Amino acid sequence: MGFDALVRQFEALFPACDPPRLCRAPGRVNLIGEHLDYNGLPVLPVAMGEEVRVAFAPADDGRIELRNMNPAYATAVFANTAEIPPSDGGAWENYVKAAVQGINRALDAKAFPGMKLLVDSNLPAHAGLSSSSALVVASAMAYLGVFEAAHAISLDRIALAECLARAEHYVGTQGGGMDQAAILCGKRGHAVKVDFFPLRIERVPMINDVAVVVCDSLVSANKTGDALLKYNAGPASCRLATALVEHQLREDFGGDIQLKRLGDLWYGHLCLTHQEAHDLCMSAIPDARTTVADVGRRLGLTAETVRETWLGAVPEPQGGFRLRARLRHIISEFRRVETARDALLAGEAEMLGELFNASHISCAEDYEISCPALDALAAACRDAGALGARLTGAGFGGAVVSLVPCDRTESFLKALAGSFYRRIPFLAERPPWSVVRVSNGASYV
Repeated sequence: MGFDALVRQFEALFPACDPPRLCRAPGRVNLIGEHLDYNGLPVLPVAMGEEVRVAFAPADDGRIELRNMNPAYATAVFANTAEIPPSDGGAWENYVKAAVQGINRALDAKAFPGMKLLVDSNLPAHAGLSSSSALVVASAMAYLGVFEAAHAISLDRIALAECLARAEHYVGTQGGGMDQAAILCGKRGHAVKVDFFPLRIERVPMINDVAVVVCDSLVSANKTGDALLKYNAGPASCRLATALVEHQLREDFGGDIQLKRLGDLWYGHLCLTHQEAHDLCMSAIPDARTTVADVGRRLGLTAETVRETWLGAVPEPQGGFRLRARLRHIISEFRRVETARDALLAGEAEMLGELFNASHISCAEDYEISCPALDALAAACRDAGALGARLTGAGFGGAVVSLVPCDRTESFLKALAGSFYRRIPFLAERPPWSVVRVSNGASYV
């Protein structure tokens, strides 16, 4: 649906409101750098053409009313207050609540205006393309538009990205800030290298004769229930690993060395090389599996304290956590991001494709975020002519991103339709793939 139709529908649903304003927030495709952001290490996403669109107008009753063009999402209304209670887990309005409460806190709001919103989207949900974060960003921009009209207060894009990364923890995910930064700071024809703590942006030109193609595995990557626990096991186990690496540093060098996150090994005062960081991490975690009891013995803590401090609701896997493998992924993926940025600048498409392939193997074998459908789809993409293919997003379903020479794109898609997708019915007007238009970040319209 275009913006004109969105406006007409808004006016039909909310006839007493002022004429609506419009904003948009694109999805994002992470080219490379999976599960690095919450460790304080860089990622390399792009903003894409598919987007969430919002029509909005102020309301004088202090309530936020949400409607969606997709009838699968029910109307929701909630009071805008200093502390907004969440709806039941998985409710779509929680992402809007996260945005509103995040802005209220960032601006230290004393008044809480109401708002009417109508949402439309051509982003597939649960496909690893950050449709949920796009909704958070679009809702935040709408609310800022209402808030600014009354108070003349605004946030720059970097500050807003940091604010919304924190705000999205409201829905239970413990991710970093990649999605929000890419959605807000994307640039047409450019990848966005995002560094964290503090947030920094470098825009890197894409290679002209190579297309980025996203293919849906058709396995939902929904971050609710058990899937949320699987996702949050990544940040939780990395916190656990950081504590063990910090302990090893103190044993090796003495003093009160502190690590807030794994990225501090490179970017903090330690300034380790990749090899030094690798050797330290492997020394700190020598075994393939590490139990909570192992961590307690090493740190001189009870198992219960370990769980409360670092794991929260994340359960311990049978036999313990594969912390050593997770660290191996993080260290190697960080190197791949840096090399991928250089490959883009040099126009080395084949090198970038090789990095995609190595990243998928690492995500699957070391970080354990793949699934049979993603593995099969990545392999099918390579067989169809991709220079490289890898899962993108949180994992456990969702999409595969491929690097395909532009002159082979049509044959690539035809081959996929006859291989991976041949037994899966889909509508011709909504195929399970997208040739990415690398687009600008979120904006008012």
